[in-house]
Amino acid sequence: MWEWISENSGLVQAGMAAVTALIWVIYLHILVLGMRRQRRTEILIHLGGARDLSARILVSNLGLEPLYVLEIMLTVWTADGERMSSVADRTEIAKDQHESPRQATLQGALKSGDHVDIGSVTDLLDRARHQSFDQIEPADIRHLQVTVAAITAADSHIAAARRRFAMRREGETLSLRPVNLAAQQIRSRRQRRKIETQMRKGL
Repeated sequence: MWEWISENSGLVQAGMAAVTALIWVIYLHILVLGMRRQRRTEILIHLGGARDLSARILVSNLGLEPLYVLEIMLTVWTADGERMSSVADRTEIAKDQHESPRQATLQGALKSGDHVDIGSVTDLLDRARHQSFDQIEPADIRHLQVTVAAITAADSHIAAARRRFAMRREGETLSLRPVNLAAQQIRSRRQRRKIETQMRKGL
């Protein structure tokens, strides 16, 4: 065996170099994947409290990078079709009651691990009525969807997530049921461009 190694030392050295290079490539790949995971945004949208129209909608930043909330959009589906409106501005609070400009809007920075209460379902519907939902009653809604668009320092494109809820009538009470277990993260370029287009229409 040693004789074979001595006779083929060049081949052995080339093989060892190839194995070493392969190990470094694998290590680099793992390192890059880890960095991507750290920079990847993860926006959580969930219900707090009751499951009726008084339920609070909470938005959490589960990513390691801080993000800035640019827009919050509410989409509802009724028998007449689909309608969308911005609900980022807190119209339920009178301007003369704002203790600071920050209270006028839900746009703003959200640190890693932080969350923000964007209001109850009733609050979101009331804000949307100021835009285009004036003819819609809660009992007419079959589904509603909350979409959060944000931006981070790590990416020039928007980060976004959405979560849909089904509206159900239980006796005289309307209740909400999440369609999915967690918010859907919007990562494809096509979907992000679609949200950017929707945001531009609202400018």
